[in-house]
Amino acid sequence: MKITMSWKKIGSVFFLFLLLAVHFAQSQTPRKPDLITLRDATKLEVLIQEVDDNIVKYKKLNDPDGPLFSVRKTEIASIKYGNGDVETFEAVLEVPGYYSPATPKASTPIASSSKTISPKARFQEELRAATPDRLRAIYKYYKAKSKGGMIMGIAGTSAGVIIAAIGTGIVVSATDANGNYKSYQDEKRAMRGGWMMIGGFAGGVTFGTVGFVKGGKNGSKATRVRRELTRRNEPITLSLSPRFDPSNRSGHLALRMQF
Repeated sequence: MKITMSWKKIGSVFFLFLLLAVHFAQSQTPRKPDLITLRDATKLEVLIQEVDDNIVKYKKLNDPDGPLFSVRKTEIASIKYGNGDVETFEAVLEVPGYYSPATPKASTPIASSSKTISPKARFQEELRAATPDRLRAIYKYYKAKSKGGMIMGIAGTSAGVIIAAIGTGIVVSATDANGNYKSYQDEKRAMRGGWMMIGGFAGGVTFGTVGFVKGGKNGSKATRVRRELTRRNEPITLSLSPRFDPSNRSGHLALRMQF
């Protein structure tokens, strides 16, 4: 009987050690790597440490205790995490104050003033040095400004014509067939109509000219950006959108490009 109890105790102790060994082995299982796919198709197998609004911080897979690296989200197409989750990022970039005349880039002094680079040539050089994503963002920026200028020109001209037409009608209605004022009140009304004619004409010319000039200049810059994208055989716009088909319970990503 004593021998039987001893073997039971030995079996219980062995089973306890076995459970501890399994638990320790599971806790020491290495973390699965994360896969970052950049927009230029480069793949980075890393250990992601932190993801914030603008950048992703990671460590190299072969040096988990080494330095911390970072990459901007605007350069990332997708991330496949070690647990199997996949996150995609749309190719949307901002161009805050880009090419703003108030902040010109510092240039190397030129010995001769005859060799000064014109703003048009400088703009073209900057386009050639920009990345495709930057060019697409610049195109959207100037295209929107061009559209705003055209709308301002059309609206200003139309409003000026309408106001001038109303003033003309007031002047005509205040006079008789011989061109004389019917009364003193009509004379005052005709003067107000005359000021409306002058103001409508002046406002229509001013706002129309400013709007159309602004739209033309920005439209010209957008055209030059488009030509540079065409020269590189790059699409003007591209976007990634996830889709899900409930009939066969499958999902996929749709890539749209406009040349």
